[in-house]
Amino acid sequence: MKYKDLSKIVLDLYSTAKSINLLKQHGVSAPDSVIEQFYIDHNSESCFLALYGDLSLPDLKWELVDFDTTKFLQIGSNASFPDFLEEESERASHFHDVGEAVIDCREEVLNHWKKHGTWLTPPIFLDANVLGGKSGIPHLVEGHSRVGCLLGIQKYKIIPLADRHKVYWGSIRKGT
Repeated sequence: MKYKDLSKIVLDLYSTAKSINLLKQHGVSAPDSVIEQFYIDHNSESCFLALYGDLSLPDLKWELVDFDTTKFLQIGSNASFPDFLEEESERASHFHDVGEAVIDCREEVLNHWKKHGTWLTPPIFLDANVLGGKSGIPHLVEGHSRVGCLLGIQKYKIIPLADRHKVYWGSIRKGT
């Protein structure tokens, strides 16, 4: 099954859990968070279809891994929405005017950043070689606000950051 085939499956608009189970019944194998953030939330968006439509889902291996904070500096324009990523990172430049809302206005999310120096929900990355790029370079698929926030916090030194951050890392399965 290719990424573009996901939009042909009728999902339950009112239950993410049911939609995840439905995709698994169709042979989709990935962590639930990847299925929700990448395979459900964006499967009919033209930008995602243009970038990822021909990805063979069975060929992808997903792992929850730790990235060193400096790894995020390698992203550059290697993201689904590079301009939005840059825009999000620059929100932190308004910290002295706006305060902690530049991190997030949701209390639970803000408190997690302040306590742990990282996000609540890991963003989704592909190894750039999945898309024909250089192996080992992170390509941001989903989580531009989270990663942009991290980059802004790092650049403007708003709060202490954790040294490592959880991300979902998609790569090509060996032998495919």
